Amino acid sequence: MRDLEKLAGWLRIGIIYIMSGIAGSLGSAIFIPYHVEAGPSGSQFGMLACIFAQVIQMWQLFQSPCWNLGKLTMILASLFVVGLLPMIDNWAHLFGFLFGFLLAFALLPYVTFGVMDGRRKLIGIVLCLVTTVGMFLILVLLFYVIPVYKCPNCEYFNCLPFTPTFCKSMEVKITRNDEF
Repeated sequence: MRDLEKLAGWLRIGIIYIMSGIAGSLGSAIFIPYHVEAGPSGSQFGMLACIFAQVIQMWQLFQSPCWNLGKLTMILASLFVVGLLPMIDNWAHLFGFLFGFLLAFALLPYVTFGVMDGRRKLIGIVLCLVTTVGMFLILVLLFYVIPVYKCPNCEYFNCLPFTPTFCKSMEVKITRNDEF
């Protein structure tokens, strides 16, 4: 992360880190609302997404960019598999990675190789910012206005129950009554 901070500056990395963490926490709170989850994993996956974005942005500068992207993909896949264990929040990982990836494309510096490449990257920046704002608004709406109370299969992305009590340690028992 320190190398990314030296490359892009503390402000850009700080924005990506904080927004990835907020989006990860919102995603986690939406899809598994009564599970105890905390920590900076959404932000850390946002930083991992920055490395993905840098490899893609500077594709032409690497000797073997497919190999670099493959190694990063293996790391990402193994982290998502570890996220299937209890007390590790895959929803925060997913949304932190998505927001980190989009914000990295929009905010991190890039090298252009010609006029067409510069235009393509500028269009990509605008699309990434619009998509990020749209996704954030959707998450806020899902959290405050249209909450998702019942999603029986959402918890399987966060923890696979290998035994009947394997994932029970994360649950907080709260019942909602519509009557006042």
